Amino acid sequence: MKNASFDWNDLKFFLATARHRGLSGAALALDTSPSTVSRHIASLERALGATLFLRHQTGYMLTDDGSELFNRTEQVEQAIMATERSAAQAAQQRITGQVRLATTEALALHLIAPRLPAFHARYPHLQVELHVAMARANLTRREADLALRVVPPSADDGAADYVASRVGTLRFAMYGAAGKLPFSGGDAGAAETWRSLEYVSWDETTAGLPVAKWLAAAFAGRPPVFSCNSMQVQYAAVRAGVGAGLLPCFVADRDSGLQRIPVSLPLPANDLWLVYHRDLKASQRVIALRDFIRELADAQLAAAT
Repeated sequence: MKNASFDWNDLKFFLATARHRGLSGAALALDTSPSTVSRHIASLERALGATLFLRHQTGYMLTDDGSELFNRTEQVEQAIMATERSAAQAAQQRITGQVRLATTEALALHLIAPRLPAFHARYPHLQVELHVAMARANLTRREADLALRVVPPSADDGAADYVASRVGTLRFAMYGAAGKLPFSGGDAGAAETWRSLEYVSWDETTAGLPVAKWLAAAFAGRPPVFSCNSMQVQYAAVRAGVGAGLLPCFVADRDSGLQRIPVSLPLPANDLWLVYHRDLKASQRVIALRDFIRELADAQLAAAT
């Protein structure tokens, strides 16, 4: 293999082609076209004066020269990636200060707080303040930097000033205390007898919530045995056997003290929205927590059905 100057950019196309054994796989991995990959491979072979691949109908196979180049280039790639990781970690270390997140009690307790150690390991100098309330935080007045909500911003909430993105779906199901229901989890008749159960729900101040309306309709207006304005208190009441309740699946499905109740109605679900003010879209503090919450939503909510 003769020495020659070449375009270092060609090497990523060479590596992708070697790993995927063809142009199509390499193009898909690099989000480009097979013809573009082919041009870069041809350019590299001309510059090196060597044939790097044997072209077969079954795919591209490395020649001896290609194998030698692959081994050397892969080592360089690993060194570059290690440097990039170190730079990224150093950048994370430099993010300091405080970032404030407004969300509901259930999301704060079950989604955010248990995973803050992982966030602090990534950003050791960045402090998180959680503002927990049913009422929406006013981001324009800087009551919080970000908000994790079950409703998108509305016109009366300054929507034009906010950046909002859907990060997942909060799904609900009916649950009761394990071992205290009059039927087993696999009982075919449960879908018909659940309406006769005592149930817990939201109080009058929160009766307008979609989940509260669903319960009222599902039980045909029959009053609940217990009501309150806290999802977490309802969760505790259901677990204690006070009555059945409508709870978030990502929480209740992981609790061995609860048993899902099959129902004969479509179950409610809420989109989950991450919202922050446009003035903060370049803030590294906000970006750090925003991306972390997106990761949590993908990992924790996607499997809850």
